[in-house]
Amino acid sequence: MKTLERLFLNLLRPQVQHAEDSLQFAYRDKVGVEDAIIYLLHRVHSHLDKGSGTVRILFLDFSSAFNTIQPLVLQDKLLRMRVDPCLVAWISSYLTDRPQFVRMKDITSDTVVSSIGAPQGTVLSPILFTLYTSDFFYNSEMCHIQKFADDTAIVGCIRDDEEEEYRCLVRDFVAWCHNNSLQLNTSKTKELVIDFGRDRPRPRPVQIGTEEVEGVQTYKYLGLWLDNRLDWTSNTRQLYKKTQSRMYFLRRLRSFNICRKLLWMFYQSVVASILSYAVVCWGGSVTKADLSRLEKLIRRASSVVGMKLKPLATVAERRTIDKLRSIMDNVRHPLHTVIHSQRSLISQRLRLPKFRTNRLGNSFIPRAIRLFNSSLGGRRANRRTGTTLQ
Repeated sequence: MKTLERLFLNLLRPQVQHAEDSLQFAYRDKVGVEDAIIYLLHRVHSHLDKGSGTVRILFLDFSSAFNTIQPLVLQDKLLRMRVDPCLVAWISSYLTDRPQFVRMKDITSDTVVSSIGAPQGTVLSPILFTLYTSDFFYNSEMCHIQKFADDTAIVGCIRDDEEEEYRCLVRDFVAWCHNNSLQLNTSKTKELVIDFGRDRPRPRPVQIGTEEVEGVQTYKYLGLWLDNRLDWTSNTRQLYKKTQSRMYFLRRLRSFNICRKLLWMFYQSVVASILSYAVVCWGGSVTKADLSRLEKLIRRASSVVGMKLKPLATVAERRTIDKLRSIMDNVRHPLHTVIHSQRSLISQRLRLPKFRTNRLGNSFIPRAIRLFNSSLGGRRANRRTGTTLQ
């Protein structure tokens, strides 16, 4: 069945590419979690760098998002996207009249027929959900809505307490969810307010229906902990605890006299994958003390594995340059035009954008441009000396 779904997915993607939300970062080629976080932070840093501003981020939570898709509504949306009617008919048939039952050993439950939602764990369900939500999009200078599958964030860049656009966007999205049978879980929906102004009163909370949204100081977004000071201490603390727990298994493996190669493979897949998760988003802004704590874990892992492992700073620099090149090569990336506008007219270098605060100066785009320009200088030097970069 999954093989058949992949065949239909290859037919569907080219037909809906024009209708995809440009700020939907899930299930798209060369775009993922890091891109969603980088885009969010770039908008936040750029606004706050101008001074005397506030950023409000509403992290919305859906109740059983995939299970609430209405096949008839999705069918109408696909037809408006000019998808082949035969393919739309197959998708509608795929989502309706699905028999389900539960079997435990020799006991089988009654069969229930479902015609709502998309079956989870299948190939088509993720792309169908993103298409179901693609007709609501918003991106202005002061506000935007970005999505990662069902993880949705509404970002409002407020100046002079002008919140009307932000509040209107929230009301419009809540109404759209109601019209499309998507249920918001208000108790799990949180708002993060970032404001570096002194003695400024806390803004009036946002309401969804009759319930007020809770304001928080930290929020876990796509696996990273964000806080209202744009500080990565909370995220580093969580990374440190999680990596330490996995180091235990690495030491246990060594006690069984496992060879170095297998220990290194385990480290890369189980330990390093956690330690360097989305490092391009926070690697340039983390404090020296927090970075030192994480580097100590790598040195401990080196002694367990029995070989020198790459420092986190080195991994962050390499991945940052790779991510910048990926954005430059992807014309559909939301930040492509931002970086393209920094291209020099007389060389391959990128111009460094202007900034007033170190928060923006250490964020992804300025840091990536500095590393990118340095790598170009290194390549020219190696050509002159006749050496080759690996």
